[in-house]
Amino acid sequence: MRLQSGKRKRVRARGKSKTGAIDALKIKCRDLTDTTDTGLLTSTSTFNALLDYWIEHHDMADRTRKIYRSCITLHIRPALGDVCLNELNTPMLQMFLDSLSQGTEKTARAALGGAVSLAVKWGIMPTNPVRDTTPRKVEKKEVRALTDDEILTYRTRLVEWCGSNKTGPKRGEGLVEIIDVCIGSGMRIGEVLALRWCDVDLEAGTVAVSGTMDDDAKTRKDSPKTVKSRRIIPVAPIALDALQRQWDKPARQFLGEPVFPSREGTYRTVTSVEDRLRKARNGEDDITPHDFRKTVATRIERDHGMLSASRYLGHSSTAVTEKAYLARPEILPDLTASFSVKRLRAV
Repeated sequence: MRLQSGKRKRVRARGKSKTGAIDALKIKCRDLTDTTDTGLLTSTSTFNALLDYWIEHHDMADRTRKIYRSCITLHIRPALGDVCLNELNTPMLQMFLDSLSQGTEKTARAALGGAVSLAVKWGIMPTNPVRDTTPRKVEKKEVRALTDDEILTYRTRLVEWCGSNKTGPKRGEGLVEIIDVCIGSGMRIGEVLALRWCDVDLEAGTVAVSGTMDDDAKTRKDSPKTVKSRRIIPVAPIALDALQRQWDKPARQFLGEPVFPSREGTYRTVTSVEDRLRKARNGEDDITPHDFRKTVATRIERDHGMLSASRYLGHSSTAVTEKAYLARPEILPDLTASFSVKRLRAV
């Protein structure tokens, strides 16, 4: 048969019967006409070869790359690495994904889908079998928006814990201010910890979100989570007061550019701060810094609409805001005036 490259190739197939052999031959011919080999990979290359290229060249954040690489090493390679690309099919992938835990399955599906999409784009595979797999059904948790009383109780407990130790250095330095900025800005905790004084305008009452914390490297990244996360936002008085308190602290001039530095003057990591916050709460409830972000999103959407909430939080689209950040109101607003029929009375 003549291939897409113009070359001719002899194709053979076997079967238990004449009909079986013919069917096998048709499948081989179809696979050859539906795919195009490249200089790097062919339809008979192993999945390992595709994964090697994809993980190094696909455009993704460094942290995301590290997560995918770990999943590939621990789970995907041992199960599917030696399978040829022309042998990869939906049933095989479904069985593999079903064998994983819920969290690992989500990561593995994303990595598999991205790598196979590249093979389809290059014409090495005719279709993407990952798309036909069925994701595990997961019960979605309701988004939590905190009430004023919950926020006040959380903050009061934190204030009581900070500095209450009788021996050693004062514990919890800066934790209250960090949480106040979260409450009054809706910023991610990593964005708050990455703030520099050049990002803060106390007179204008604004903050520039220009980076985030990389916990793996224990350093600041000069770019936030996404392109649209880079923004300048006005912050609420509680956040502005917290930033002013940080500015007025005597040691501030000796600790460099971080707004919330460690005792050594370095940037604090998200892991260390969240660990101290859990100790301060002493298992009292399950409130996390991200709940303040969801609360800000819910309140902005209520008063100003979905688009305003999405832009303020720096989301890539309103779909992200609606799916993961908006709490459902217990009672919907009265919208009946929009569809009430005038001059029509109930019988």
